[in-house]
Amino acid sequence: MPKERWVGRPVPRVEDRALIQGQGQYVSDIHFEGQWAMALVRSPHAHAIIRSIDIKAAEKAPGVRAVITAEQFPELQRPLPGMAPIAPPPLAYEKVFYVGQPVAVILAEDRYLAEDAVELVSVQYEPLDALTQVEEAAKDHVVLHPELGSNILDHVHYESGDSLQALEKADHIIRATLRLGRVSAQPMEPRAVAAHYDAVRGQLLVYDATQSVHRAQERIAEFLQMPPDHIRVVAPEVGGGFGVKNGTYSEEALVVWSAVHFNNPVKWAGDRFEEFLGTYQEREQVHEVALGINQDGTLVALVDTYYQDNGAYPGGGMIVARTTARNLPGPYRIPNLFIDGRTVLTNKVPQAPYRGAGRPQGHYIIERMLDRAADTLGLDRIAIRMKNLIRPNDLPYAIGIPDVVYDSGDFPGAFHDLLEIVDVEAFRQRQQEARQQGIRLGLGIANYVEVSAGFGFEGVKMELLPGGRIRLSTGATGQGQGHRTALAQIAADTLGLAIDQVEVVEGDTGGIAKGIGTFGSRTIIMAGNATKKAGDGLIAKAKEAAARILEAHADDLTFAEGQFHVEGVPSVALGWSQIAERLQELGEPPLTHEDMFGSNTPTYGFGSHALIVRVDEKTADIKIERYVIVHDGGAIVNPLLANGQVIGGTVQGLGSALYEEMIYNEDGQPLTTSFLDYRLPGAKESPDIEIHHRDYPAPSNPSGYKGVGEAGIIPSQAIALSAVEDAFHDLGLRLDYAPITPGRLYQALAALQGGHAE
Repeated sequence: MPKERWVGRPVPRVEDRALIQGQGQYVSDIHFEGQWAMALVRSPHAHAIIRSIDIKAAEKAPGVRAVITAEQFPELQRPLPGMAPIAPPPLAYEKVFYVGQPVAVILAEDRYLAEDAVELVSVQYEPLDALTQVEEAAKDHVVLHPELGSNILDHVHYESGDSLQALEKADHIIRATLRLGRVSAQPMEPRAVAAHYDAVRGQLLVYDATQSVHRAQERIAEFLQMPPDHIRVVAPEVGGGFGVKNGTYSEEALVVWSAVHFNNPVKWAGDRFEEFLGTYQEREQVHEVALGINQDGTLVALVDTYYQDNGAYPGGGMIVARTTARNLPGPYRIPNLFIDGRTVLTNKVPQAPYRGAGRPQGHYIIERMLDRAADTLGLDRIAIRMKNLIRPNDLPYAIGIPDVVYDSGDFPGAFHDLLEIVDVEAFRQRQQEARQQGIRLGLGIANYVEVSAGFGFEGVKMELLPGGRIRLSTGATGQGQGHRTALAQIAADTLGLAIDQVEVVEGDTGGIAKGIGTFGSRTIIMAGNATKKAGDGLIAKAKEAAARILEAHADDLTFAEGQFHVEGVPSVALGWSQIAERLQELGEPPLTHEDMFGSNTPTYGFGSHALIVRVDEKTADIKIERYVIVHDGGAIVNPLLANGQVIGGTVQGLGSALYEEMIYNEDGQPLTTSFLDYRLPGAKESPDIEIHHRDYPAPSNPSGYKGVGEAGIIPSQAIALSAVEDAFHDLGLRLDYAPITPGRLYQALAALQGGHAE
């Protein structure tokens, strides 16, 4: 009888036992003998000239081993690798461009002594005016980096059809200025790096809380001008990443440089305050939008001109503006598009992709404009969406932006299912009854497409171990997603083994020579298919080995349920453990096979979300009553893990929709730099989330996998504002800024009600 397949089963995570028992190893747990701790002197100014740095007192402080400035070491004035067209040096040496930019390094015997010495470094600054408003920065009255000649870092422009003419011919033109506030990712584990240099062998070992060990290896090799194969980068357990642990940072370069220069182990582990000051942020955009629509609700044209506040350097934010553009049409038929976006430099912490990375922004715009159009035309918000959704018989559907062609699914079907599950008619009746009792209930609904992967490759190396176990190494680096479980499930099915016979090693350049990493909901698509390919390759090699052992021809052997046997002679068979044992006895090397899967075609998951909120009209407090998701993630490897990804993304999305915002004053000072001021959703704010899967396999990869990591976060800001508006529909509430915090909502209600909220 065939063994039950592992893929498709809600297998509990194999990673969890060690983690919940406190046996997981993070960078902060790494302790090299004699290591020094690194602390940083950071700029208190958003924009200033550095006149002088006095380090004499710090050098004499107890336990201090070195104090480092860029003036002392010209190599620390070189631009950081991987950032274009302009990159900061690891240490600022002429000017600073944001609060928190590193200016000097303290190396000391422990972290406490290093941080004490930071206070002894005296830096003389000449403050300059800070650019904090993206629209003003885009005018180039003051150019932050004169060598660029402009604050416009990148320009994205797409046109499809004749949008401007179509807009003028539409029955109605709906216009709005829509804004999204800046947010901070705040992973559970702050960024951290530790490095040990073996000067005799010329080998550098780096432990890095990164999402991409091979990219980190490339950066470090370029900065240190060392051969990449002399550098091993290991990401042990990584406590969350969400995109912001995927880029180039000063701290990484400074740790590895210090370890090599002083031939002494060095470690830096950031604290929560440094997460606010030094880790890249995201979301902040302003859009001027015009939507052309006919009286019957048919969409005619979308014209959007937008700015993305990128902060002081391109931490990766250009990708965000481009992904925003690719997501603006959502799952709707819009025959004419005019999209013009600019990524603009300001005196703030640099932006880089954060979970969603432009997908939430694009969907926020189209969903908000559909709400606005429905209200203006007196149409139902649900009906206007259903009318314009792309139909199954429209697929494949080119949305009008290069290389974006939706290829699978049933968008109206998912939306219809969502509406039935929510029971909108019953909700409307309850909403009216509640309003008569002074209770405000609101419903927000939104549809989305999750564009995932679509570039690069990922590799998997398999090795047959004694006892028939399999070691699977991959460059994909997890941060809590459950890769070791999901990839083990795929490998177990391919090789006919139990899942506990597969050991998955991720995030170690010593385990596999090439890789890209984990971001953009790409790992199961890339590494999952690579696992199947590597497994098939290992089976082919094992057939050759089994044929030698059985003195048979490989073509006469068949493989099934983990056994190799001569066709027609089922009694003569070898399992993986027997092959491993015989090869060892014969003195032959263990069987290994390495393979890769690459694809330049994205996958297109999709879904619909519904949110019901209860709003206190007196306090503007917003409580979530119900959250329902109908989601397509292609072929699902593990429903438990898929649900975890969708739920986690949804809760993060609710944070940026209702609570979280990085606020800067006019001088570029961040005002929300602790959890006292920057509110994250906790268990109390997180609702029970109902998830209903609709699995349409992706035609673009052999296994039919799609991404799920962004599914929860994409529509969250749009539906939160939509739901709150719906709660006050009778008052004509219009919300144009996410997040809609209680304070912001209170002010909006007060304006509607003649200066005071009742």
